[in-house]
Amino acid sequence: MRGVFNNAVGSKREKKKHKTSSPSPGVRQAKETAGNTKHAGVTRPNRRKQWHVWWVWVAAVVALLVVGRLSVEGVKYLDQVWKNERAEPPTPRVTIVDDGSALSFAEIQAQRLIINVHEHIQSLEYAPIHLEVMDELGIAKICLMGSSKFTLTLNEKYGFTGYDENNEELLKIVKQYPGRFEAWCVVNPLDRDKLEKFKDYVARGATGLKLYTGHGYVTKDDRYMFHPVAMDDPGMLPLYAYCEKNYIPVCIHVNPYKAKRGFAEEFIAVLTQFPDMKVDCPHFMLSSVKSSRLREFLDTFPNLYTDISYGDYFMAERLKYMSKYPAKFRQLFADYPDRIMYATDLVLTQGRTKTREWVHEQFKAYLDMLTKETYTTTAIPGVTLNGLALPDYLLERVLFKNYEDFLAKRPKGTRTSRKINWNRMNVTPTGRRPGQAFPPRPEKKK
Repeated sequence: MRGVFNNAVGSKREKKKHKTSSPSPGVRQAKETAGNTKHAGVTRPNRRKQWHVWWVWVAAVVALLVVGRLSVEGVKYLDQVWKNERAEPPTPRVTIVDDGSALSFAEIQAQRLIINVHEHIQSLEYAPIHLEVMDELGIAKICLMGSSKFTLTLNEKYGFTGYDENNEELLKIVKQYPGRFEAWCVVNPLDRDKLEKFKDYVARGATGLKLYTGHGYVTKDDRYMFHPVAMDDPGMLPLYAYCEKNYIPVCIHVNPYKAKRGFAEEFIAVLTQFPDMKVDCPHFMLSSVKSSRLREFLDTFPNLYTDISYGDYFMAERLKYMSKYPAKFRQLFADYPDRIMYATDLVLTQGRTKTREWVHEQFKAYLDMLTKETYTTTAIPGVTLNGLALPDYLLERVLFKNYEDFLAKRPKGTRTSRKINWNRMNVTPTGRRPGQAFPPRPEKKK
């Protein structure tokens, strides 16, 4: 075939002529021969050439689809970048410099400066136990939270009752031991007279408000024990407004994780409507594992604080968790030096295990966790735990200065400079209406 083709175009002039004229019969024959194969005496088209053309088309279609997909993702990415650029900058964090002037832990204890911002007690009868331990460990003051009878007994049959009686006991303790205790009285969200009742408590010595509205405890018959209405229920708003106007601090226990549908949104709604209200959401906002959620709350709301308490029931489990990740928690304290406070959340009641020694060991375990590299406690026998060994300037703030600043704070005209980034919350927003509450999901019975 090559000989036939070369004979047909043997010279440059002939090549030029060949390019501009029809091929000779010999060339046509050569092309036809090249374009056909013989099999069993039958001439057939070249399948390889057809498959080659088919694959070219498939590749082209796939390429177009990939480019289209990348274009869509690219548009989404650029749109998100644009939204982020237009968003308000995050609330600036307070920078606290270690200038070497902070008191050491030994000095703090010796001067009896520590403030425990979250405790429960059954009655005036048990206050002397606290006082003995406070003097031993250098604790100046304890903030006592109003408690229901269920909180004091963990017996569901009592439910959310007996809180008025416990409030009266707290006011007796404050009167009996001035300067050593504070009374943060509790009210029932369903009580139509709750605001007037709380005003009366304040007039008689209460200095804070305790709410359990965001507590996610579910009873055996699948009801929330403490969450009969949403945190932003219209009936709760006058109470918040009163506390905001009069700079009265509020402790709200909130479970803002995804298992408690709507809780995070309810809490955000309250904080957004009352940005000047001073709030302590205890227990690392129940977000010590998902610390990005805790950080998102603190970054967004300047008058929101938290405390380190886990309560006597969960203390062992949570201190073990902190022991696994000391660097994570050291960084948390360093990043929010002015927003975290010392607390333990014990419930001191009648009981053979709740002795002076028990209170002492619980209080000391939290102090050791903050101050030591490693520590042991009879509350978690047989285990050596890693502590945080915070520097003096952070210890000073956590143990008493942050609470003093929190109490003295007079917020006015506070503006939140950013919106919640739900990607950091590990919670999917429900799109709920203001004041809307969801019932709990039925829990599996064991």
